[in-house]
Amino acid sequence: MKWFDNWLKKRVLNASLKEPEWWKQLGFVRPTKSGQSVNTDTALKVSAVYGCVRILSEGIASLPLRIFEKTDEGRTEADHPLNPLFRLPNGIQTGFEFREFLASSLMLNGNCYAQKARSGRGRIGELIPLYPQHMELDKNQRGQLVFDYQEPGAARVFQQDDIWRVSGLSANGVTGLSPIGLARESIGLAMALEEHGSTLFKNGTQTDAVFEIPGGLGDEAFERLKEQLADHQGSANSWKPLILEGGLTYKGVGMTAEDSQFIATRKLQIADIARFYRVPLHMLNELDKATFSNIEHQSIEFVRDTLTPWLVRIEDSIYRDLLTESERVQYFAKHSVNALLRGDIKTRFEAYNTAIMSGWLNPNEARKWEDLNRVDGLDEYRSPLNMASNEEREAAMQDAVISDAVRREIHAAKQDQTKPIQHFIDFYARHLRRTAEMLNVPNNLLIPYGEKRLEQIESGINPNDFHEHIARHGAEEMRDLIPCPTF
Repeated sequence: MKWFDNWLKKRVLNASLKEPEWWKQLGFVRPTKSGQSVNTDTALKVSAVYGCVRILSEGIASLPLRIFEKTDEGRTEADHPLNPLFRLPNGIQTGFEFREFLASSLMLNGNCYAQKARSGRGRIGELIPLYPQHMELDKNQRGQLVFDYQEPGAARVFQQDDIWRVSGLSANGVTGLSPIGLARESIGLAMALEEHGSTLFKNGTQTDAVFEIPGGLGDEAFERLKEQLADHQGSANSWKPLILEGGLTYKGVGMTAEDSQFIATRKLQIADIARFYRVPLHMLNELDKATFSNIEHQSIEFVRDTLTPWLVRIEDSIYRDLLTESERVQYFAKHSVNALLRGDIKTRFEAYNTAIMSGWLNPNEARKWEDLNRVDGLDEYRSPLNMASNEEREAAMQDAVISDAVRREIHAAKQDQTKPIQHFIDFYARHLRRTAEMLNVPNNLLIPYGEKRLEQIESGINPNDFHEHIARHGAEEMRDLIPCPTF
């Protein structure tokens, strides 16, 4: 069979775009040096592989993915047909399930594919996932990719414009290398170690103690010893003393050097497989060298160094395959990773407070990052007084006085809405006189403001409309009557 091995080796080493995906995954062809046959199905039975694939695919699928529109201020979420498609890509899968399948295909095969099912108007109506192991790639005479899909019962040929594809690390610039194929020897060794351990427990004998005696042990003494050992079974009886007779000696058997080496080798394989996927060991419950202080930083590094390259691959493929040439000027895809980069609550709130007091974040933006609804009146950006000019500080003080005056006016109007008109005449006389004193302006400047309010009350305006008008326009109307700060 040497001729077959040479032919097979030549086919594998010369694999090109025309070869099916499985030719490039050596684990589908021949056993590893450890004697194990490694493919995507057998590799997933290794806990480290399953853990890495699950962590990455679930992490990618759980991140919000949206189409944004470029604006003069930066960006805003676009009203684009792809956004609802990311939430419900087809009639069978949810958005999470669909993107989880694509991501797991990337982690196992190095490539993922989805068919762009178009509506009668040419728009993408559904995204249908395809199995990468059934896909063969070639190029036509125009240099465009042709996708030969050979799934049993659903074989067909797709043109480049029919497919959304994402590729991992590539040796030819088009198709990605299979992580399972690259890590097949490490995975095979992990499988061999697990098989060895299972066989040992199945066929071998292991005990934690032995009894030694210079001579033989009589039948009666042997039966008494068995009865004593039976009485010591269970945690409640484990500390009862044994009565040894006839020179019998008890010796405990600890862990051997071979046992320790076997366990260390298994741990080494976990780290080796995690290295292929660049997954931190603490995420695989391997906590030997983890501390509470470094786990948070490792989690941030996981987002930055592990997830981000995959996210950029997906975002760039959306730009290439799902947006039209005219849309690429205006739109782009982006994942939101803010939730994964957040620290503990104390650190977050201290950061929000610093950003708000520095004037580059407003309270409602901070509330949005904490998944809280916006609150009226919290959209303004604060300007630190120690960083402002004299004019800016005076203007800020004037705004604070006016805002407080409007707040007191609304509070009084709600409490006294059933009082006669004379009550409001007296209230506005006192209220505007006090406000003028705090603003250091003549009283007569604010008289038009009070006259307008009294006219509204005399006209029979609805109390709720009256309060809303003050809240919306009161500060602006009062500010218009005062040309500049006079502090």
